Order: sequence, then structure tokens, then C-alpha cells
Amino acid sequence: MSRCELFKMISARVWDEICINHRRGNRLSEEGITRNVILSMIQNYVEHLGAFNIFAQKAKDEVNTGGDLELYIDNGNQHFYRILLQAKLMETNCRFENLRKFSGSTSRRQYDTLLNFAALINSDAYYLLYNGCYNYEGPGRDCAGDYDEKQFGCAVMAAQEIKEHCDSNSTGILGTADNPKPFGRPWRIFTCCEYSSENGRRLYSPAEIDMDNYFKNLFTPPGITGFINVEQLRNQQIIEENNESLHDEGWNPSARIIIAENKMIKTSDDLLEFY
Repeated sequence: MSRCELFKMISARVWDEICINHRRGNRLSEEGITRNVILSMIQNYVEHLGAFNIFAQKAKDEVNTGGDLELYIDNGNQHFYRILLQAKLMETNCRFENLRKFSGSTSRRQYDTLLNFAALINSDAYYLLYNGCYNYEGPGRDCAGDYDEKQFGCAVMAAQEIKEHCDSNSTGILGTADNPKPFGRPWRIFTCCEYSSENGRRLYSPAEIDMDNYFKNLFTPPGITGFINVEQLRNQQIIEENNESLHDEGWNPSARIIIAENKMIKTSDDLLEFY
């Protein structure tokens, strides 16, 4: 199974889980979906392969942050775009509420924190929308071809678009009662299509991805001797300082996902190597 198929499977699983529970009147949580569906399915995929071109790790300190994620996407030359994701769950009425939520204990809106840090590190920022609207059916088409409604289980919308919506809608609600539908575009664009970042976005080396000391490796696939070595790289202190400022503003990702063009291993010299 390819990474593209994996992301499609994850979206369908999330859509089904939300729809089943909404029919029962149950509300899931962003954190639960992130940890119990997305991370679990990626880790199962990695362990089955025994080597990997996608990797997921949880935050070192478990915090309730709305299921936030970071993606690192290979540009094809073993350098990575960094993408910030703020996860939100569709309510039983097929709407997204509380999008004007404050960031942690600060007086700053969550989307402002996200956008400000994205600008600081010169990266893209999206909201990851967990859709599940059981009376909705609708096909769509993107760069990977046709899809059905289940691909909206994990969908993305630019953080700037969320901010603009909330600036013009004081309720912070996305969606209307008379038009139940999913929002965003399927997140399979990250693995099924060539990711198109804005010109000038910063690229990270494999070593720089290890800079954030809020993360650690929580599992080791069979036959691979560890992966993330969280150590301070003195000549890259600026990366850690930027990460630290983001955490101070209330951004504490639950997990990060690394998507590489080639398979990755850890060498005997404790270096990340692609093959």
C-alpha cells in the first residue's frame, strides 16, 4: 500500500468513525481521533513495512491542544517543507464551532497564534478539519482523481481562510443548519499529489527536524535502531528558539508526521539516512 492509499484510508476511517458516533449522539474529540486513528494507522503501516517513508511521533508531554499536528514533506531532494495543522472536529449538526477560540491562556485567537508563528518560520498553516456528516453524499475531484465524501474525513483549509471567516462572522461557526456539508479539501493532497508550497517557503534538513525538544521517539519499527535523536545542535540554536516561542504562545502539537520521498533508516553513526 502506498502513502497515498494510507492517507485515503485514514480519511475514510475518520469519516466513518465520526458519522457512526454522530448517529448515536456521541461527540468524539480531536485528540482521540489524532491519537487513536491517525497515529495508530500510520504506526501500523510503518511496523508492517519494517522500513518507512512516512513516520509519526507523539509529543513528549501529552497536552490537550485540539489534536494539533506538524507535517514535514520532502521536496524531492531530502529537504522538507514544514506545515502547521490545527485540528478541529465537526459537531453533530455538521458545523464547526468555536473557531474563535483563544490560544491557551493567552488573549490571542488560535488562528492568529498559528499564522504568526507560520510567518516567523516561513511555513504554511492549515486547519485540519475532521468531517463526518452522515446524511451527506457528494463526489469531488482533485489532482489525484475522483473521490467520494469519505475523503473529507481529514480535510484541510488555509488558516488565513479560517481567520477571514471568523473576522466576518462573530459566532466563529462554519456551516449552516439548512446546508449540512463537509468543509475543506481532502488531505490526501499531501501524499497523492506533489505538494505546492508558496514560493520562498523555508526548507528543513533532516537534522533540523530533530531540533524541537518537545518531541521524542515513542516506538521503534522492527529492524530499525531508533529514529529521532533529540539533541541540541549548537549551530542551529535559532530553530529551537523559534520552536520555544511557539510553545510559549500556546502551540503544543500532539504529533508530527514526516513524509519522505525515499525510505529512511538510522545508521550505525546515529545519522538519518535515505535510500
